[in-house]
Amino acid sequence: MKAFPSRFLTLGPALALLLSLSGQAVQAPSRRVLPQVVDPPYVFDFPLPASRPVSGDWFSDAVFIGDARLAELLAAGLFQPGLTLAQMGLNVRDVRSGGVFSQNGVRANLRQMLEGASFRKVYLMLGFNEAAWMGEQEFYGEYAALIDELRSLLPGAQIYLQTMIPVTVSRAAVQSPDNALLVERNALLARLAQDKQVYLVEVGNSFTGVNGALESGLSSDGLHLTAEGNVQWFEYLRTHTMGT
Repeated sequence: MKAFPSRFLTLGPALALLLSLSGQAVQAPSRRVLPQVVDPPYVFDFPLPASRPVSGDWFSDAVFIGDARLAELLAAGLFQPGLTLAQMGLNVRDVRSGGVFSQNGVRANLRQMLEGASFRKVYLMLGFNEAAWMGEQEFYGEYAALIDELRSLLPGAQIYLQTMIPVTVSRAAVQSPDNALLVERNALLARLAQDKQVYLVEVGNSFTGVNGALESGLSSDGLHLTAEGNVQWFEYLRTHTMGT
């Protein structure tokens, strides 16, 4: 476990002596109020480092929210999450605006799906479908509002914010978003993770080749991952967790 930064250390002997001489109480510097999470706050300033691998059961109390690529990962059967809210074309605004999900034949919106539930983790993989048409400020604002809503619905749950996986060179050349734009949007996600104190999972970097693109052998069409690609994704998730 890393040591806390110096601002979290106890008051030093020099200040203690000053207090004893003055006889007057001195208030310690105010601290930023953090969300109700169990883990130490310093990790929020950086992407999650590699950790001890967990088994698929670790995700049994997790909600996965995302687009078609996430849906394909979960359909691969590598692990079984507690709840899957993923579908083709999904964007962050849809999730917040009452977009309807289907689970075991039941159709409901996000609040109906999660309110009163006991899930302890939330994994987000959004941003690709809206990257090309949603402005930077709106992108950030919509995502931030979604995180706030998830916190209200699942107090104390760990929130994992996944960066977006690039596309191949050939796909980027003919259809937006290209990888340069995805890099910009992933930078926004990194800032959002720090501002909102959620865990940043650098999935995108794990798929980025030397040319900044997804390797063609990991995708069938330049966008969607092959079976090998989904295994690589799962391996990254299970080796980048908090509190294990």
